[in-house]
Amino acid sequence: MVDWDAGCYERTAAELEPVSRAVVEAAQPQADERVLDLACGTGNAALLAAARGARVVGVDAAPRLLAVARERARSLSLAAEFVHGDLLKLPVPDGSADVVLSVFGLIFAPDPTAALKEVARVAAPGARVFLSAWIPAGPINDMLAALGRVVARVTEAPPPPRFAWSDAAAVEAVARDAGLTRLATTRSELAIRDDSPEAYVTGGQEHPMALGVRPVLEHAGVDAEARGAMLDVMREANEDPGAFLVHSPYVVHELRAQA
Repeated sequence: MVDWDAGCYERTAAELEPVSRAVVEAAQPQADERVLDLACGTGNAALLAAARGARVVGVDAAPRLLAVARERARSLSLAAEFVHGDLLKLPVPDGSADVVLSVFGLIFAPDPTAALKEVARVAAPGARVFLSAWIPAGPINDMLAALGRVVARVTEAPPPPRFAWSDAAAVEAVARDAGLTRLATTRSELAIRDDSPEAYVTGGQEHPMALGVRPVLEHAGVDAEARGAMLDVMREANEDPGAFLVHSPYVVHELRAQA
């Protein structure tokens, strides 16, 4: 279980904000529409929707990140409510959202079917649902795979299977069972920049997921090896010799609640 309050997720949240902008632009929340941002983190998508005049609620399991989101809303003079809650038991009433958003959040739900059933429960008839998911390809995926190989070797345990959130057919099947219809899936790429590959990998060490695996690496004495493996991937993939630039592919699924 990842402690999303640990470390400094704010760095990653800022990196992901262009995806939040793309998702909100696709969803087109209107003034006074009820918008629910699931696993809202520091509030990127929620605040963008609030800036359009929507009535926004953000839900996250990390109290510290919710506090960051509230402070951001205050500093921007935006009205948005941020509440603590679980993706499998959302603290909102049935049929209370006209638009449901999740930017790389729902993909961490331990039970995809149950998570989408909760989305269907809170969605009003005909509600628009937009969620983003990483495609398991590209340099960031390769970097994490390199780390995973080191972890798997020292723990003698294969990585746990993950639901194929980027696969339109897989999502369509689970969504249909939950009472949602998949309308479209669009592919895009996120540009990720930093001063250098070294700066990117070093900064990533404070990500909550990195902090979760660090004790395993340190106990096995392979933390330097793991960092070196990740650096090798990033140096090879770097598109900007004077700094650091890679592109990470993702999809946005558009679903619709039953009318």
